[in-house]
Amino acid sequence: MKRAATNLALALANGFILVFFSERLFWTVWRAGDTISDQVITWLAYSTAAYLFLSTIVYFRANTVWSVCLAWAGYGWLIEGTLAPTLYGTEGSAPFPLSLCVTGLSWHMLISVMVGWFGLPRALQSKRWMPTAGIAAAVGVFWGLWATFQWHETPPVVTPPAQFFLHAAVITFLLIMACGISLRIGVHNFRPGPVGLALSTLVLGVFYVQHVTRLGFLPLIVLPAVLSLALMPLWRQRGRQPGVLAAHVENPPGAPRLGLLLLLPLFATAMYTVAKPLGFEHVPVSTIVFYWITAPIGTALFVVAVVKCWIKRSSGAALPPCSGSSPT
Repeated sequence: MKRAATNLALALANGFILVFFSERLFWTVWRAGDTISDQVITWLAYSTAAYLFLSTIVYFRANTVWSVCLAWAGYGWLIEGTLAPTLYGTEGSAPFPLSLCVTGLSWHMLISVMVGWFGLPRALQSKRWMPTAGIAAAVGVFWGLWATFQWHETPPVVTPPAQFFLHAAVITFLLIMACGISLRIGVHNFRPGPVGLALSTLVLGVFYVQHVTRLGFLPLIVLPAVLSLALMPLWRQRGRQPGVLAAHVENPPGAPRLGLLLLLPLFATAMYTVAKPLGFEHVPVSTIVFYWITAPIGTALFVVAVVKCWIKRSSGAALPPCSGSSPT
């Protein structure tokens, strides 16, 4: 029971971290039609994906930069191929096969996991406050500028700065709680069990079956193919990996350090407020971010990770511990 409670708490906490960076940061504001019940359901759905994501990290002993990168890619494709059908080219902005990297690699892998799940906890565990303040400010600036893509929607979504700040502050406060819980328990204490794996697979399977029913054979081919592309190199290098998740070490941050994350809504609101005077209403932000920056970077990182883990089996340095701490 203790292991089950630990697994559940970690899945829920990490699920919220991932839903923060995958959904709330992406959609930027509280839109008309959004409801609290829908957000709770989304969080629970992401928590099931988080359970499988953490299980992948543990089972394949993914503790090098490149092996963890493959787990990140698998998470992104799992989200876009089960909770959403965008992996199969259902969005006009990302037709198949462009949908393979947008948004699984370009957003979920790079931003949700690399920045949110990996970078942020490591910054919080540093003995210095600057990494936490830096990543909070950087994400806040990105948030405020990315939010301007909503101005180009039909109809445009333009949110008053006060309302923007209220949403950003509330959701950031919940992020602080999720980070505190996850780091206090420690991801290295996650031990997946058959019941949790079965329930998580069942939940995502319900969404997946709906896509198969609507789209036909394409999901049956694409999702297994891309997941195999990510997991086979992980399986190949598993035997030489120590069973330590060095990406998260036991050095839980205190309230003052977690409080630095409140810089995030402050910087986000400030940038959102000045974006229009700076002319961002005429800038195709989503095109620049997705197609010029994150899609090429995400694809390149994934290709290098496959090569590193499959061909060069002896390569790949273990992830270093955070400054001033040691892996447990």
